[in-house]
Amino acid sequence: MDRNELLIKLSQMGALERYMIMTTRELGEMIGVSQQSASIYLQRLEEEGLVLRVRKKRGTALRITKEGLDILTGLYGQLGSLFETSRDINVRGAISTGLGEGAYYLSQDGYIRQLGEKFGIEPFRGTLNIILTPRDAPVLDLLRRGPGIPVEGFSTGGRSFGSCLCYPCKVNGCDAVVMVPNRTVHTTTLEIVASSKLRDDLELNDGDEVNIQITYPAFE
Repeated sequence: MDRNELLIKLSQMGALERYMIMTTRELGEMIGVSQQSASIYLQRLEEEGLVLRVRKKRGTALRITKEGLDILTGLYGQLGSLFETSRDINVRGAISTGLGEGAYYLSQDGYIRQLGEKFGIEPFRGTLNIILTPRDAPVLDLLRRGPGIPVEGFSTGGRSFGSCLCYPCKVNGCDAVVMVPNRTVHTTTLEIVASSKLRDDLELNDGDEVNIQITYPAFE
């Protein structure tokens, strides 16, 4: 456990507002480490001036100092800039031919209507499939967690169609939308829709590399 993580744990326990009285054994149980490790961690924080400790008969009274609070405030500022404002995520990938399912799904009124309402497009009946580079493939995990713009699932003709999280994007500068189905077997493939056939617009063939700029929204 690093210094910042321990300061966050202690602040969640109330050590910002008051002295907390506990033994190192109790602290170890709370943070999931041995008594010896908890003692070492606290000693390091004390040596850095980030906590103040007063020995008591039953244990130690401790609280986070102003210097410790300054570190926590800095962490909040960094995380706020990361999650409280929208940002662009740039990734690269290669064009790949899919199984042709995109045309079927994008012919469904439930998807057409919602993409029109939320992105102002009537989608071309098919997706542009892009295999992300190994370096950029982890972005799919981030996009699945959101926050994205939801396209809700629906049922029609006795069949259910799943929900997606969607994100505005640009493919080599052309406006498009990334659709991330909640139920998918893809681990490296971005599925992208647009109002026209991007393969033709951008003169793309299988294996061609493209740049994708995804707008990742702020957490609310």
